[in-house]
Amino acid sequence: MIKLNKIILIILVILIFISIFMYSCEYNDMGLFNTVNEEDEANSEKNTIEELDINSKEFFLESKEKQMNKNLLNDINIRKAIFYAIDRERIVNELLGKYSEVLNSLFDKNSYYYNPSWSEYDYDLNKAKEFLSKAGYSVDNPLYITIGATSDKSAEQIIEDIIKEDLDKIGIKLWVFNKPSEEWYQDFVGKGDYELGIWSIYNFDGSRLNYNFSSEKIPPLATDENKNCENFYWYENAEADRILRKIMVEIDSEKKKELFKDLQDTLAKDAVILPLYNRLFSIAYSNKKIENIDISVKNNRIFLNIENWILSGEEQENSEISEIIIGYEGEGCKLSNPFDLDYINNLVLKGLWEINENGEYEEVLVEGVEGDFLSENNTNSVPDLKVRVLLKDEIFWENGNPITSEDVKSTYDAILENYSNMSIDEDYSKVEEIEVINEKEFNIIFKEKVKDWKKLFGVVLEAGSLEGKDINNFSVENIVANGPYKIEECADGEYLLLKKNEYYFVEISKIDSVRILFDTDINNLVSMLKDGEIDLLSIPVDLDLMKDLEENENLSLLVKPGNLLEHLAISLKPKEE
Repeated sequence: MIKLNKIILIILVILIFISIFMYSCEYNDMGLFNTVNEEDEANSEKNTIEELDINSKEFFLESKEKQMNKNLLNDINIRKAIFYAIDRERIVNELLGKYSEVLNSLFDKNSYYYNPSWSEYDYDLNKAKEFLSKAGYSVDNPLYITIGATSDKSAEQIIEDIIKEDLDKIGIKLWVFNKPSEEWYQDFVGKGDYELGIWSIYNFDGSRLNYNFSSEKIPPLATDENKNCENFYWYENAEADRILRKIMVEIDSEKKKELFKDLQDTLAKDAVILPLYNRLFSIAYSNKKIENIDISVKNNRIFLNIENWILSGEEQENSEISEIIIGYEGEGCKLSNPFDLDYINNLVLKGLWEINENGEYEEVLVEGVEGDFLSENNTNSVPDLKVRVLLKDEIFWENGNPITSEDVKSTYDAILENYSNMSIDEDYSKVEEIEVINEKEFNIIFKEKVKDWKKLFGVVLEAGSLEGKDINNFSVENIVANGPYKIEECADGEYLLLKKNEYYFVEISKIDSVRILFDTDINNLVSMLKDGEIDLLSIPVDLDLMKDLEENENLSLLVKPGNLLEHLAISLKPKEE
């Protein structure tokens, strides 16, 4: 009996010990059962986040990580919410003041192909909230995404700050991550590893838009044959691809205009890119000396209408020789190659054709192209891989020598030999050779069909002028001119003097000479302009400087939209769930 009582007592002690032990332990760690329900767990996680600084990167990343959908920007409702929420007018006013306006197109407002497809995205917070709510987000349930740009451009950082403020109003929290230019473009834009981004694309005649928006131009698809893969949005749309293919081969400007309208409408509807504004191109000049100056939208070159420039009446009376002095922010006369003529673009060298403001090619040194070289669907591709070209009569180099087929052949032999080392259009690799027929006729022989082939013949150099010279380290002193001006003198790092080419085949400007002064300090050049030491200067877009120059009664300011389109980009690159 006593023995039985002892056994019972021992059992009771053991049970009491087990009970105390269980209450003193973490149930979850023992793996027995969990008394914490899902709501308590969520509150616990929420409390952990709230312990972080709400403005800290850690808080943002914690919140973003809890978003289950890693491909949020594939939801068009979110993209449209972003577009409606951004006050683009405020962005333009803060950066460019009265000199610009919101851009609703991929082309500047003066372009033949302008179409206001993005005008529907006027600033509207109610619409923005409505679209965001369709995706399940609001001020009470915010969405967390990132935005990036280069860290060395203050304008882009101002844009980001405004966008961040705007999106916060509808329930989208932004974290700004900016990187040095090379890192941003190479490691983030080029790889599609961003969500929202700010940068600019170049667009003059629409010929590069295929690189930007074709599904065949997404960066991983790049090969030696498929170059210029600049669809950094990872945008894929069969209808956009169809339109782009038609644009690439269409030569009728009216039909092309309708196609560009369709493309812009498609892109705007898909809300993958939001145009903000065109970067501006501005010059200041002495209104006491020069008249009739204009800037063409074609590459924004200040010399393009030089044939219309005249000296003011008083200057003409006091000058036997008319000369203008232009300031240039740069080091001197060295050029990377003959295609990089930069500040003397179109003044000293002409090619077979040149593009006009509608993106059409006009004959310059060419009299015509013999035969029917258009394919059946009315394109400017080359069906027979051979085009016969006839040069004009009475066209000369500055030394009086006639421009001949041999000059064309010599130029393109040098290009084709050095193609792999030059940053030029990939289609040059598709030219087989130039076959001389006689002094004024030659064949262009292609390896394969080339769309828009006239773009390849914008420069012709005199035969022998490149002999023994490095085409990739080209000096203006090597140029024998066939344009309206010729190189008279070059003091590298100081100035370049151009004089009228008396052998040029078209009547040109009344300006006898153009002197270009080099200086790497733009402030020095501005001072020289104010002091009357130079007559014309391309100036940076600085609102205080522009206002100051406008108030100077001796100077005039000319501002026009350029061909660089600043925009908000959205990456549609699929993210791993």
